[in-house]
Amino acid sequence: MIGLQRVKDLIYEIRAYVDVRNLREKETLVNDPMALHMIYKGNPGTGKTTVARIVGKLFKELNILPKGHLVEVERADLVGEYIGHTAIKAREQVKKALGGVLFIDEAYSLARGGEKDFGKEAVDSLIKAMV
Repeated sequence: MIGLQRVKDLIYEIRAYVDVRNLREKETLVNDPMALHMIYKGNPGTGKTTVARIVGKLFKELNILPKGHLVEVERADLVGEYIGHTAIKAREQVKKALGGVLFIDEAYSLARGGEKDFGKEAVDSLIKAMV
């Protein structure tokens, strides 16, 4: 991909980090748990979804993820229509994405809505699932 130098630099850093972790493991040294959650921001059409798909494949190649697939969701896939429904929908999407990448398109929309909106419940469920 043309441009995106900051993204490319980050991927090189992650690769180096994984290499160091592998060396530590080989020497039976303790490694901290790895959490590589990311936020992609940019105007529509700048390649956020494409980058997420590539990152999934790269993480599979680096043995960070077992599958490396991409599950793309939006607000409607996570937010339910009644109390308790949202947590179930969010957990289902997380379950589908296990071993790969869960890409939440326009994630900011989960924070929209008023007092009776279930977007906050979706965010809470997603945060609970993040390891």
